[in-house]
Order: sequence, then C-alpha cells, then structure tokens
Amino acid sequence: MKECWFNTFTTTLLLIAFFSASAIAQNAKAEKIDRLVTGLARTGHFSGTVVASENGKVIYEKAFGYANADFKVPNAANTRIGIASITKPMTSVILFRLIGEGKVRLEDKLSKYIPDFPSGDKITVDMLHRHRSGIPHRVMPPEQETLPYTSAEMVEKVKAAKLAFEPGAERLYSSAGYTVLARVLEIASGRSYAELLNTYVFAPAGMRDSVDYDGVKIMERRAQDYMLDGDGYRNAALKDYSFLIGAGSVYGTAMDVHRFAEALVGGKYGTEAASGLVRDGAFAASGSTNGHRSYVEMKADRSYGFAIVSNLGAGSFDIVQAGVKQIMEGKEPTVTTVSVPKFDPAANPDLSKFTGKYKSPQSGEIEIVNRGGSLYSSDIRLYSVKPNCFFDFRFFGEACFTKPDDAPVTLVWKGPTFSLTWVKQP
Repeated sequence: MKECWFNTFTTTLLLIAFFSASAIAQNAKAEKIDRLVTGLARTGHFSGTVVASENGKVIYEKAFGYANADFKVPNAANTRIGIASITKPMTSVILFRLIGEGKVRLEDKLSKYIPDFPSGDKITVDMLHRHRSGIPHRVMPPEQETLPYTSAEMVEKVKAAKLAFEPGAERLYSSAGYTVLARVLEIASGRSYAELLNTYVFAPAGMRDSVDYDGVKIMERRAQDYMLDGDGYRNAALKDYSFLIGAGSVYGTAMDVHRFAEALVGGKYGTEAASGLVRDGAFAASGSTNGHRSYVEMKADRSYGFAIVSNLGAGSFDIVQAGVKQIMEGKEPTVTTVSVPKFDPAANPDLSKFTGKYKSPQSGEIEIVNRGGSLYSSDIRLYSVKPNCFFDFRFFGEACFTKPDDAPVTLVWKGPTFSLTWVKQP
C-alpha cells in the first residue's frame, strides 16, 4: 500500500515537473518574441500584431504601434489590417471546395466562364491557380488603383492587358490572374466572392474578424496603412483594394490568419485543400501590398505556428518574421535590431548616372528614377549614404551601384534577409 502511494506520488511529481518545464519553455519563447518585437516597436520600426502557438496552444498575442497615428490610436489584437496575398490561398480553398461540389474543374477552359476573354480557349482554371496563365501581375497604372471596381470590371481591365507569354509555357506570379480566378468562382457558384469567403473560409475556421475589402463601406477597427522613411511614419498611397479581389483584398487580424492556417492543416477545408497548400510538412504564406504586410506559418502537426500582420511597410517586418520563426524552432534570433546609416546627400551629387531600367533573372525588371532630387524604385525612396550606395526603409537594405570595366552598371541590393542583383539595360 505504501509502495503504491509512493509510486503514485512520484509519478505525480514527475508529471508536475514535466508540465512545469513545458510551461516554462513556452513562456521563455513568448518572452523572447516579446523582447524582439518590443525592441523594434519602441524605435518605431514595427506596427501590427504577432500571434504564436505551440502544440496547438496560443502562447503569445500582442499588438504594437498605431492603428491611426494622426489620433494616436494604438493597434489592438482585434484591429483589422490588410493581409495582402494571404488572400490567394483563401481563394484556393474556395476553388478546391467548389471542385468537390462539382461546380468547377481544373481543366475547364476560361472561355467556358468568360467567353470573350483573349486566349480564353487556351487558359485553364489550373493555369490561373498556378500562375501559368500568362496574365501579368498588375494590369493598370497605380493611379487607377485608387478607384473602386467590381470583379467584372476588373476582368475587363485584365482583358485589355497583353499576355506575358503563351498560356502554360512559363510561370509568372500574377495577382491579376487570381482576380480572374475569383470571377470564375463567382460565375461557377452564382455567389459573390465575399459570400464565398464567408461560407468556405471564414465560417469553418471561426474567423470572426475577417472581411473582404469594400472601399465604399465603413470597416470597423480598420488600421490606416503607413510607410517608413527618414522622418518616421508617413501615409501610404491611397488604394482601393477592390482591384485585388481574390488576390489581396482580405482584411483581418493576426489571430484570424492563425485560425486559417490551423483550419487548413487540420483538414477543416478538406483533404484536397490541405494536400494542395501544405508542403514539406507546413503551410506558409506571405503578403505585401502598399503599406501592409503579413506572414503565416503553421506546421502540419501544429507543433508550432505563428502569424504576423503589420500596417507599416518596412523591412523590419522581415526581422520580426525571421526572428519569430527561429524562436519557435528553439533557436536564438540572428538579427534583432535595425541599423539605419547616416544619410549623406552630398555623397552622390549626380543621380542621373543611376537612373534607368534594371533587369534580374530572379526578380524581374525595376526602374530607378530621379524624383524631386531623390532616387526612387517605384514608391521606394533611396537615401544617399555613401558614394554609389543608398539605403531604403521598405526592406532596410543597402542598394549599391557598380560599373565593372566594359560592362553595364550593376545594382546589388542587400538587406537583413536577402541579396538581389540587377543589371542596367541599354
């Protein structure tokens, strides 16, 4: 009897010790995440929300920065922020569910749903889904992205764009292609994209704070989009994200993005969606549009998962993303702080020698322009820091121009988590 009592007591102590150690380990990871993100938020380099879980249990959820900097309204856990291209796997979930219902097939030609679409008899639903349709990524100038559009109106914009290649011949990441896919799903189901999201994505996962963008309606708890520059926060360019329907039109919270990933790996969206979107034992997706960024990663066994949404377009997001991943993997973050060099406009008095179009096999084409005495790549301002070198806040990178003998100018752009090279075109 005594031996039985002793064994039970010992087993209880071991169980207490085990669960205490587990709790400490979880708390230790949460504390590390908090130190990492708080340090960047204090310097004004991060604004948004971070959620992390371990073995299916949320161990961290915290918001930072401002939802509205004008009125000093802080972000909260339930503040809605644009999730950009994480919208695309949500569109994929709808596609797989409608395939399961027999309403659409991957081999269907686009012409079945939109008869007058150019080369619609060559483009399949699968090509739209896999970015192999030849439809360009964006199909209109930035100033037109400020207007509201219906999905049908956006399809007309896409129709007018020239295909980048013969359908199926190559792969080109295309938000416009996913907008066409969203329209196909509307036609095939007889329901709006917003209704499809609510039925097939939001409701099964319990995503109560997620909505599809509608620029006309008031969106409660929506965060303003910001960019970062030498003076701190600045307003991001105004956009009406209806032009990204199906591709980058969803607003939500970090917790809802986390719930989406959990539902996907957990099979709530069906085995076809899971097998199509979960790769190498995990689901991961990211997004970046204008002044908001997002990332989610969830192990298939739910050993860990995390989601980050930010309403500040800055390279420090990459430091948070990489650092949280390393912490959840039991490692120490390799980068925890941001180093902003001293600006020196006098170091590069002649900006004209840097302007022009640059091409990279990995990253496509960019154009460097002189706008008001500063270099820009699209809306990314490059600050002069030393001869031939510039700093950007979008990626926290250093862009350096070199000219080898008898060779075109080369642009090497390096940041905390990337290194890219472009060559100037004649």
